[in-house]
Amino acid sequence: MKNGEAIAALATSRKFMTFGKFVVLTAFGLCQPPIATAQTADSLATLLATAPADTHRVKILNELAWKINESETDRAETKIHEAITLAQKLNFKAGEATAWNGLGVVEEIRGNYKLAIEHYEKALALRQSLGDRGGVAGIHTNLGNAYESLGKLPEAVSQHRESLSIYETLKDTVRVARAYTNISALMSTSGAYSEAFGELNKARLLIENNRDSSTRYKIYTQLGHNRYDLDMFDKAREWYQQSLQLRQQVGDSFDIADGLVDLANALDELGSEDSSSLAVQYYLQALDIFRAAEERLSIAKVCNNLGDAYKHLKRYPEALKVLRESERICLELDDQPDLLNTYNTLNDVFSRLNKPKESLRYIQLYAGIAEKIGNENYKLSALKDFARAYAQLGDYAKAYGYAKQYNESRFKAMDDKRAQNIETQQALTSVKEREQALDREKADATLRKAELDRVSAIRNALLGGAVLLVLLVGLLFSRNRIRARANRLLTAQNATIERERQRADTLLQNILPEKTAEELKTYGTVKPVHYESVTVLFSDFKNFTTIAESLSPETLVKELDEHFRLFDAIVARHGLEKIKTIGDAYMCAGGLPEPNKTHALDTVRAALEMQQTLRKLAAKKAAIGKPFFEMRIGINTGPVVAGVVGSHKFAYDIWGDTVNTAARLEQGGEAGKINISETTWEKVRDEFPCTFRGKLPAKNKGEIAMYFVEG
Repeated sequence: MKNGEAIAALATSRKFMTFGKFVVLTAFGLCQPPIATAQTADSLATLLATAPADTHRVKILNELAWKINESETDRAETKIHEAITLAQKLNFKAGEATAWNGLGVVEEIRGNYKLAIEHYEKALALRQSLGDRGGVAGIHTNLGNAYESLGKLPEAVSQHRESLSIYETLKDTVRVARAYTNISALMSTSGAYSEAFGELNKARLLIENNRDSSTRYKIYTQLGHNRYDLDMFDKAREWYQQSLQLRQQVGDSFDIADGLVDLANALDELGSEDSSSLAVQYYLQALDIFRAAEERLSIAKVCNNLGDAYKHLKRYPEALKVLRESERICLELDDQPDLLNTYNTLNDVFSRLNKPKESLRYIQLYAGIAEKIGNENYKLSALKDFARAYAQLGDYAKAYGYAKQYNESRFKAMDDKRAQNIETQQALTSVKEREQALDREKADATLRKAELDRVSAIRNALLGGAVLLVLLVGLLFSRNRIRARANRLLTAQNATIERERQRADTLLQNILPEKTAEELKTYGTVKPVHYESVTVLFSDFKNFTTIAESLSPETLVKELDEHFRLFDAIVARHGLEKIKTIGDAYMCAGGLPEPNKTHALDTVRAALEMQQTLRKLAAKKAAIGKPFFEMRIGINTGPVVAGVVGSHKFAYDIWGDTVNTAARLEQGGEAGKINISETTWEKVRDEFPCTFRGKLPAKNKGEIAMYFVEG
């Protein structure tokens, strides 16, 4: 991660990244473009000097405030208050709504999210009184963004769902896609990255052939961020490249600079000297654009990222030079959040230079800012950095004290994060229940209509009864034959229905654990469940990308299917639960949905059989000259939260630090080996011989005690 290691999967990336949130101004309604879009703020100010006190002046004030809201927030606020006063005097509700919404945006820029929400609520009430559904949807979007910034994810979900519902009824494809993108961002925040990727794909498919390049590149950017958050930096780079191409077509230099920064971030995280060197080139291109425009805040942010890249290349003098520039700008602008980032990066550079005193000074500086602005991630990071710095200084008592505080705070933060994620998942589930209720209501309406049609038919039949009596004698003759035929048809239909029901049940049980599937069928929803102890297995093929490039798509899919079918059979034999596959990665777990005490042993036995089966298959393929796979396996034991997410294509999944650690153990293993954590080793050491590898570094996890299973 940029500017220091992530804290136990709790800290978000500290890079300067562009995000795909869509903030809505709603200046003159849903589709009308803002006035004077081609004019500069100076031109608007000139117009304002002679504009009479009418609705047009309100519009100019709002537009001027919008253009300067990031660079001159105080002046923007003054103009917006002037617009509100004049709009109220003129009873110009649309202009007043736009002004309150703009004031909310200003407060968001300042970081005053609670005050921003108050302003958005006033704008929302005015838009609702005007019957402006598009404007209402736009303000719901802004409210969702503000609640997300406050960490109130369930409230944010509710706001974005309201926005999505309105845009769907308006058949506004572009804004529906934008709503999916915002919902995806929330899912990513709650750790549901696969579901977030699904929402983004909905958005991408909606606008893939649309000429709105601006919306498309924002969605591509979010797809990149999704892959980035999962450490899939090569895939992130691909999406960022597509986004940058669209930005270049649009031609806005600032957007191009943002795209260069995103692409550089992914390249720098690939970890090679070549990729970091290329990242430096892109950062410098972005820096040239921002310097030409004198965008000092963006200059400071990019300098921080550039310093981090120089640090990875061990070009420490250059790193210190650009970081000092970032520090100077942040101090001049009193930009505390970005100053915190810069101090953290400076601390890391001095630590690598083995200058613990200078490192300690910057830790104290960024810890003070984190305390002041309430940044819990950096407060936690500071404890870890203090422990490291004092250890470098030889003050082991202080180092131990800070390490102890760090561990205690980290586990508390993990619990808080897990609880928040469950709350968010429940909010998403409640939305699904509402959609199911609407479906049931539609079905009931269809049945009621059918009943009315039946009553109407009976009435008509009675009116024609006199005529039918004449025909009744003739019909009685064939009555028994018709009844027998109807019974045979009904029996066949019932058999078909039963077969389809059994088929549906079988399909559902193939997707979900049997107990979970029954709960879903009975109640229409599944409650998240906390398990104190399960064992999680991750596997991944070595050099999969290289081998895949030599195979046709059909052959590649066939190969993966052959291997995963073997793994499925092994997992079933040992009583494990398959969770999912992601590309060439295979994930399963023991001890759920039905808890047991043998899950660690069961999982290790399954892993040994998987490696043995793969070796036999590889030998056969090598004998006939075909490419073959070698596999790494990582196993960890600990607590998880399990549940079902998604509103259409159900997916059973598990979350928690146990899962993240298992993934890191797989990445830190070797082909043909089974790499287990200390918690798993403690449960299997009497059954399986293991070799202690030592405490080895794992990305975003610090050092982890690792063991190879010998068997």
